[in-house]
Amino acid sequence: MWFFAPGGGRFHDRYVDPLTIEERLEIAASLADYGLNAVEAHYPNEVNHDNKHLYKQLAEATGIRLVTVIPNLFFDASFEFGSLSSPIPEIRQAAIQRTKEALELNIELDTDFAVVWPGGDGYENPFGLDLVAARDRFAEGLAEAMDAVPGVRVAEEPKPYEPRGHILYGLTSEGNPPGPEGRGIAAERNQPKAAGRRARPDCMNPEVGT
Repeated sequence: MWFFAPGGGRFHDRYVDPLTIEERLEIAASLADYGLNAVEAHYPNEVNHDNKHLYKQLAEATGIRLVTVIPNLFFDASFEFGSLSSPIPEIRQAAIQRTKEALELNIELDTDFAVVWPGGDGYENPFGLDLVAARDRFAEGLAEAMDAVPGVRVAEEPKPYEPRGHILYGLTSEGNPPGPEGRGIAAERNQPKAAGRRARPDCMNPEVGT
């Protein structure tokens, strides 16, 4: 959804005026005849319980579906030191709760999958944090959310840097859901519950070049 009204960057102001969600969905609807058949949105800033009916109306009127609801775990100032990996218990718990709520919306809106991007989870200086503990907190937090809301395919999005200098699970090899011998996020602490262990991501949403 942010494609229709992108904000500014580090080196320039925004080039277009801000748009409401309704205005963005109107643009999306106008593109149906040109092949647009799905959009994605972040929870709670772009899709939430107050406006989810707008996405349902869009699908009914044009066939344009909401393909994924993504928990926004990177924008809030409270995530300065990470979201699911945050060493601050109340901040980490808030991130887990937001992830659960996003997964619930994925079920209600019948999406294809949820994307989890640890954009704010990572470090700038290699010795600036306990990396092993941070990875464990992230994997455990994601597993807790997935255990609480089963039935949603979850795609980890690997991206090596920006906004953090080094993002957790930032490479395809780190985020790939591997087999029992793998070392990706799926092998950390969140294997399938059917195997007597935790839920785990089962697909990926890679950025080009990662």
